[in-house]
Amino acid sequence: MKHTLCAIVLLASTVALAQMGPAQPQPGQQPPSTPPTFPNDKENPRTMPPDQKAPAPTPEEASSEQIEQQITQQFAADPKLEGANLRAQVDEAAIVLSGTVNTAEQHDLAMQIARSHAGDRNVMDKIKIKQQT
Repeated sequence: MKHTLCAIVLLASTVALAQMGPAQPQPGQQPPSTPPTFPNDKENPRTMPPDQKAPAPTPEEASSEQIEQQITQQFAADPKLEGANLRAQVDEAAIVLSGTVNTAEQHDLAMQIARSHAGDRNVMDKIKIKQQT
């Protein structure tokens, strides 16, 4: 009996609330509206500040000397290339790698470094591997 009485009260209150509908504005009063998401600031538009640092030149834009220096520095800085004797010669058309490495992994890493700086240049492999495993 309790459950039936609760169900009837719940049903009656739902019907009463559904008939009320949304709140109506009083005569002469504006209906409520949603404020704009972005301010309409036409006199003082906000712009992004300019980049402080110019982007690095792409391999196609960098000079041969710059690319040769970058490759040589990366060879010297990589601990995985310790004990390797590598040289890079760069011109407008190609990168020529020469020298010796101890393992095939060092060879692959040197080629990967050169290819990352190559851009449109060909990478020529003249590296000798001391030990083949």
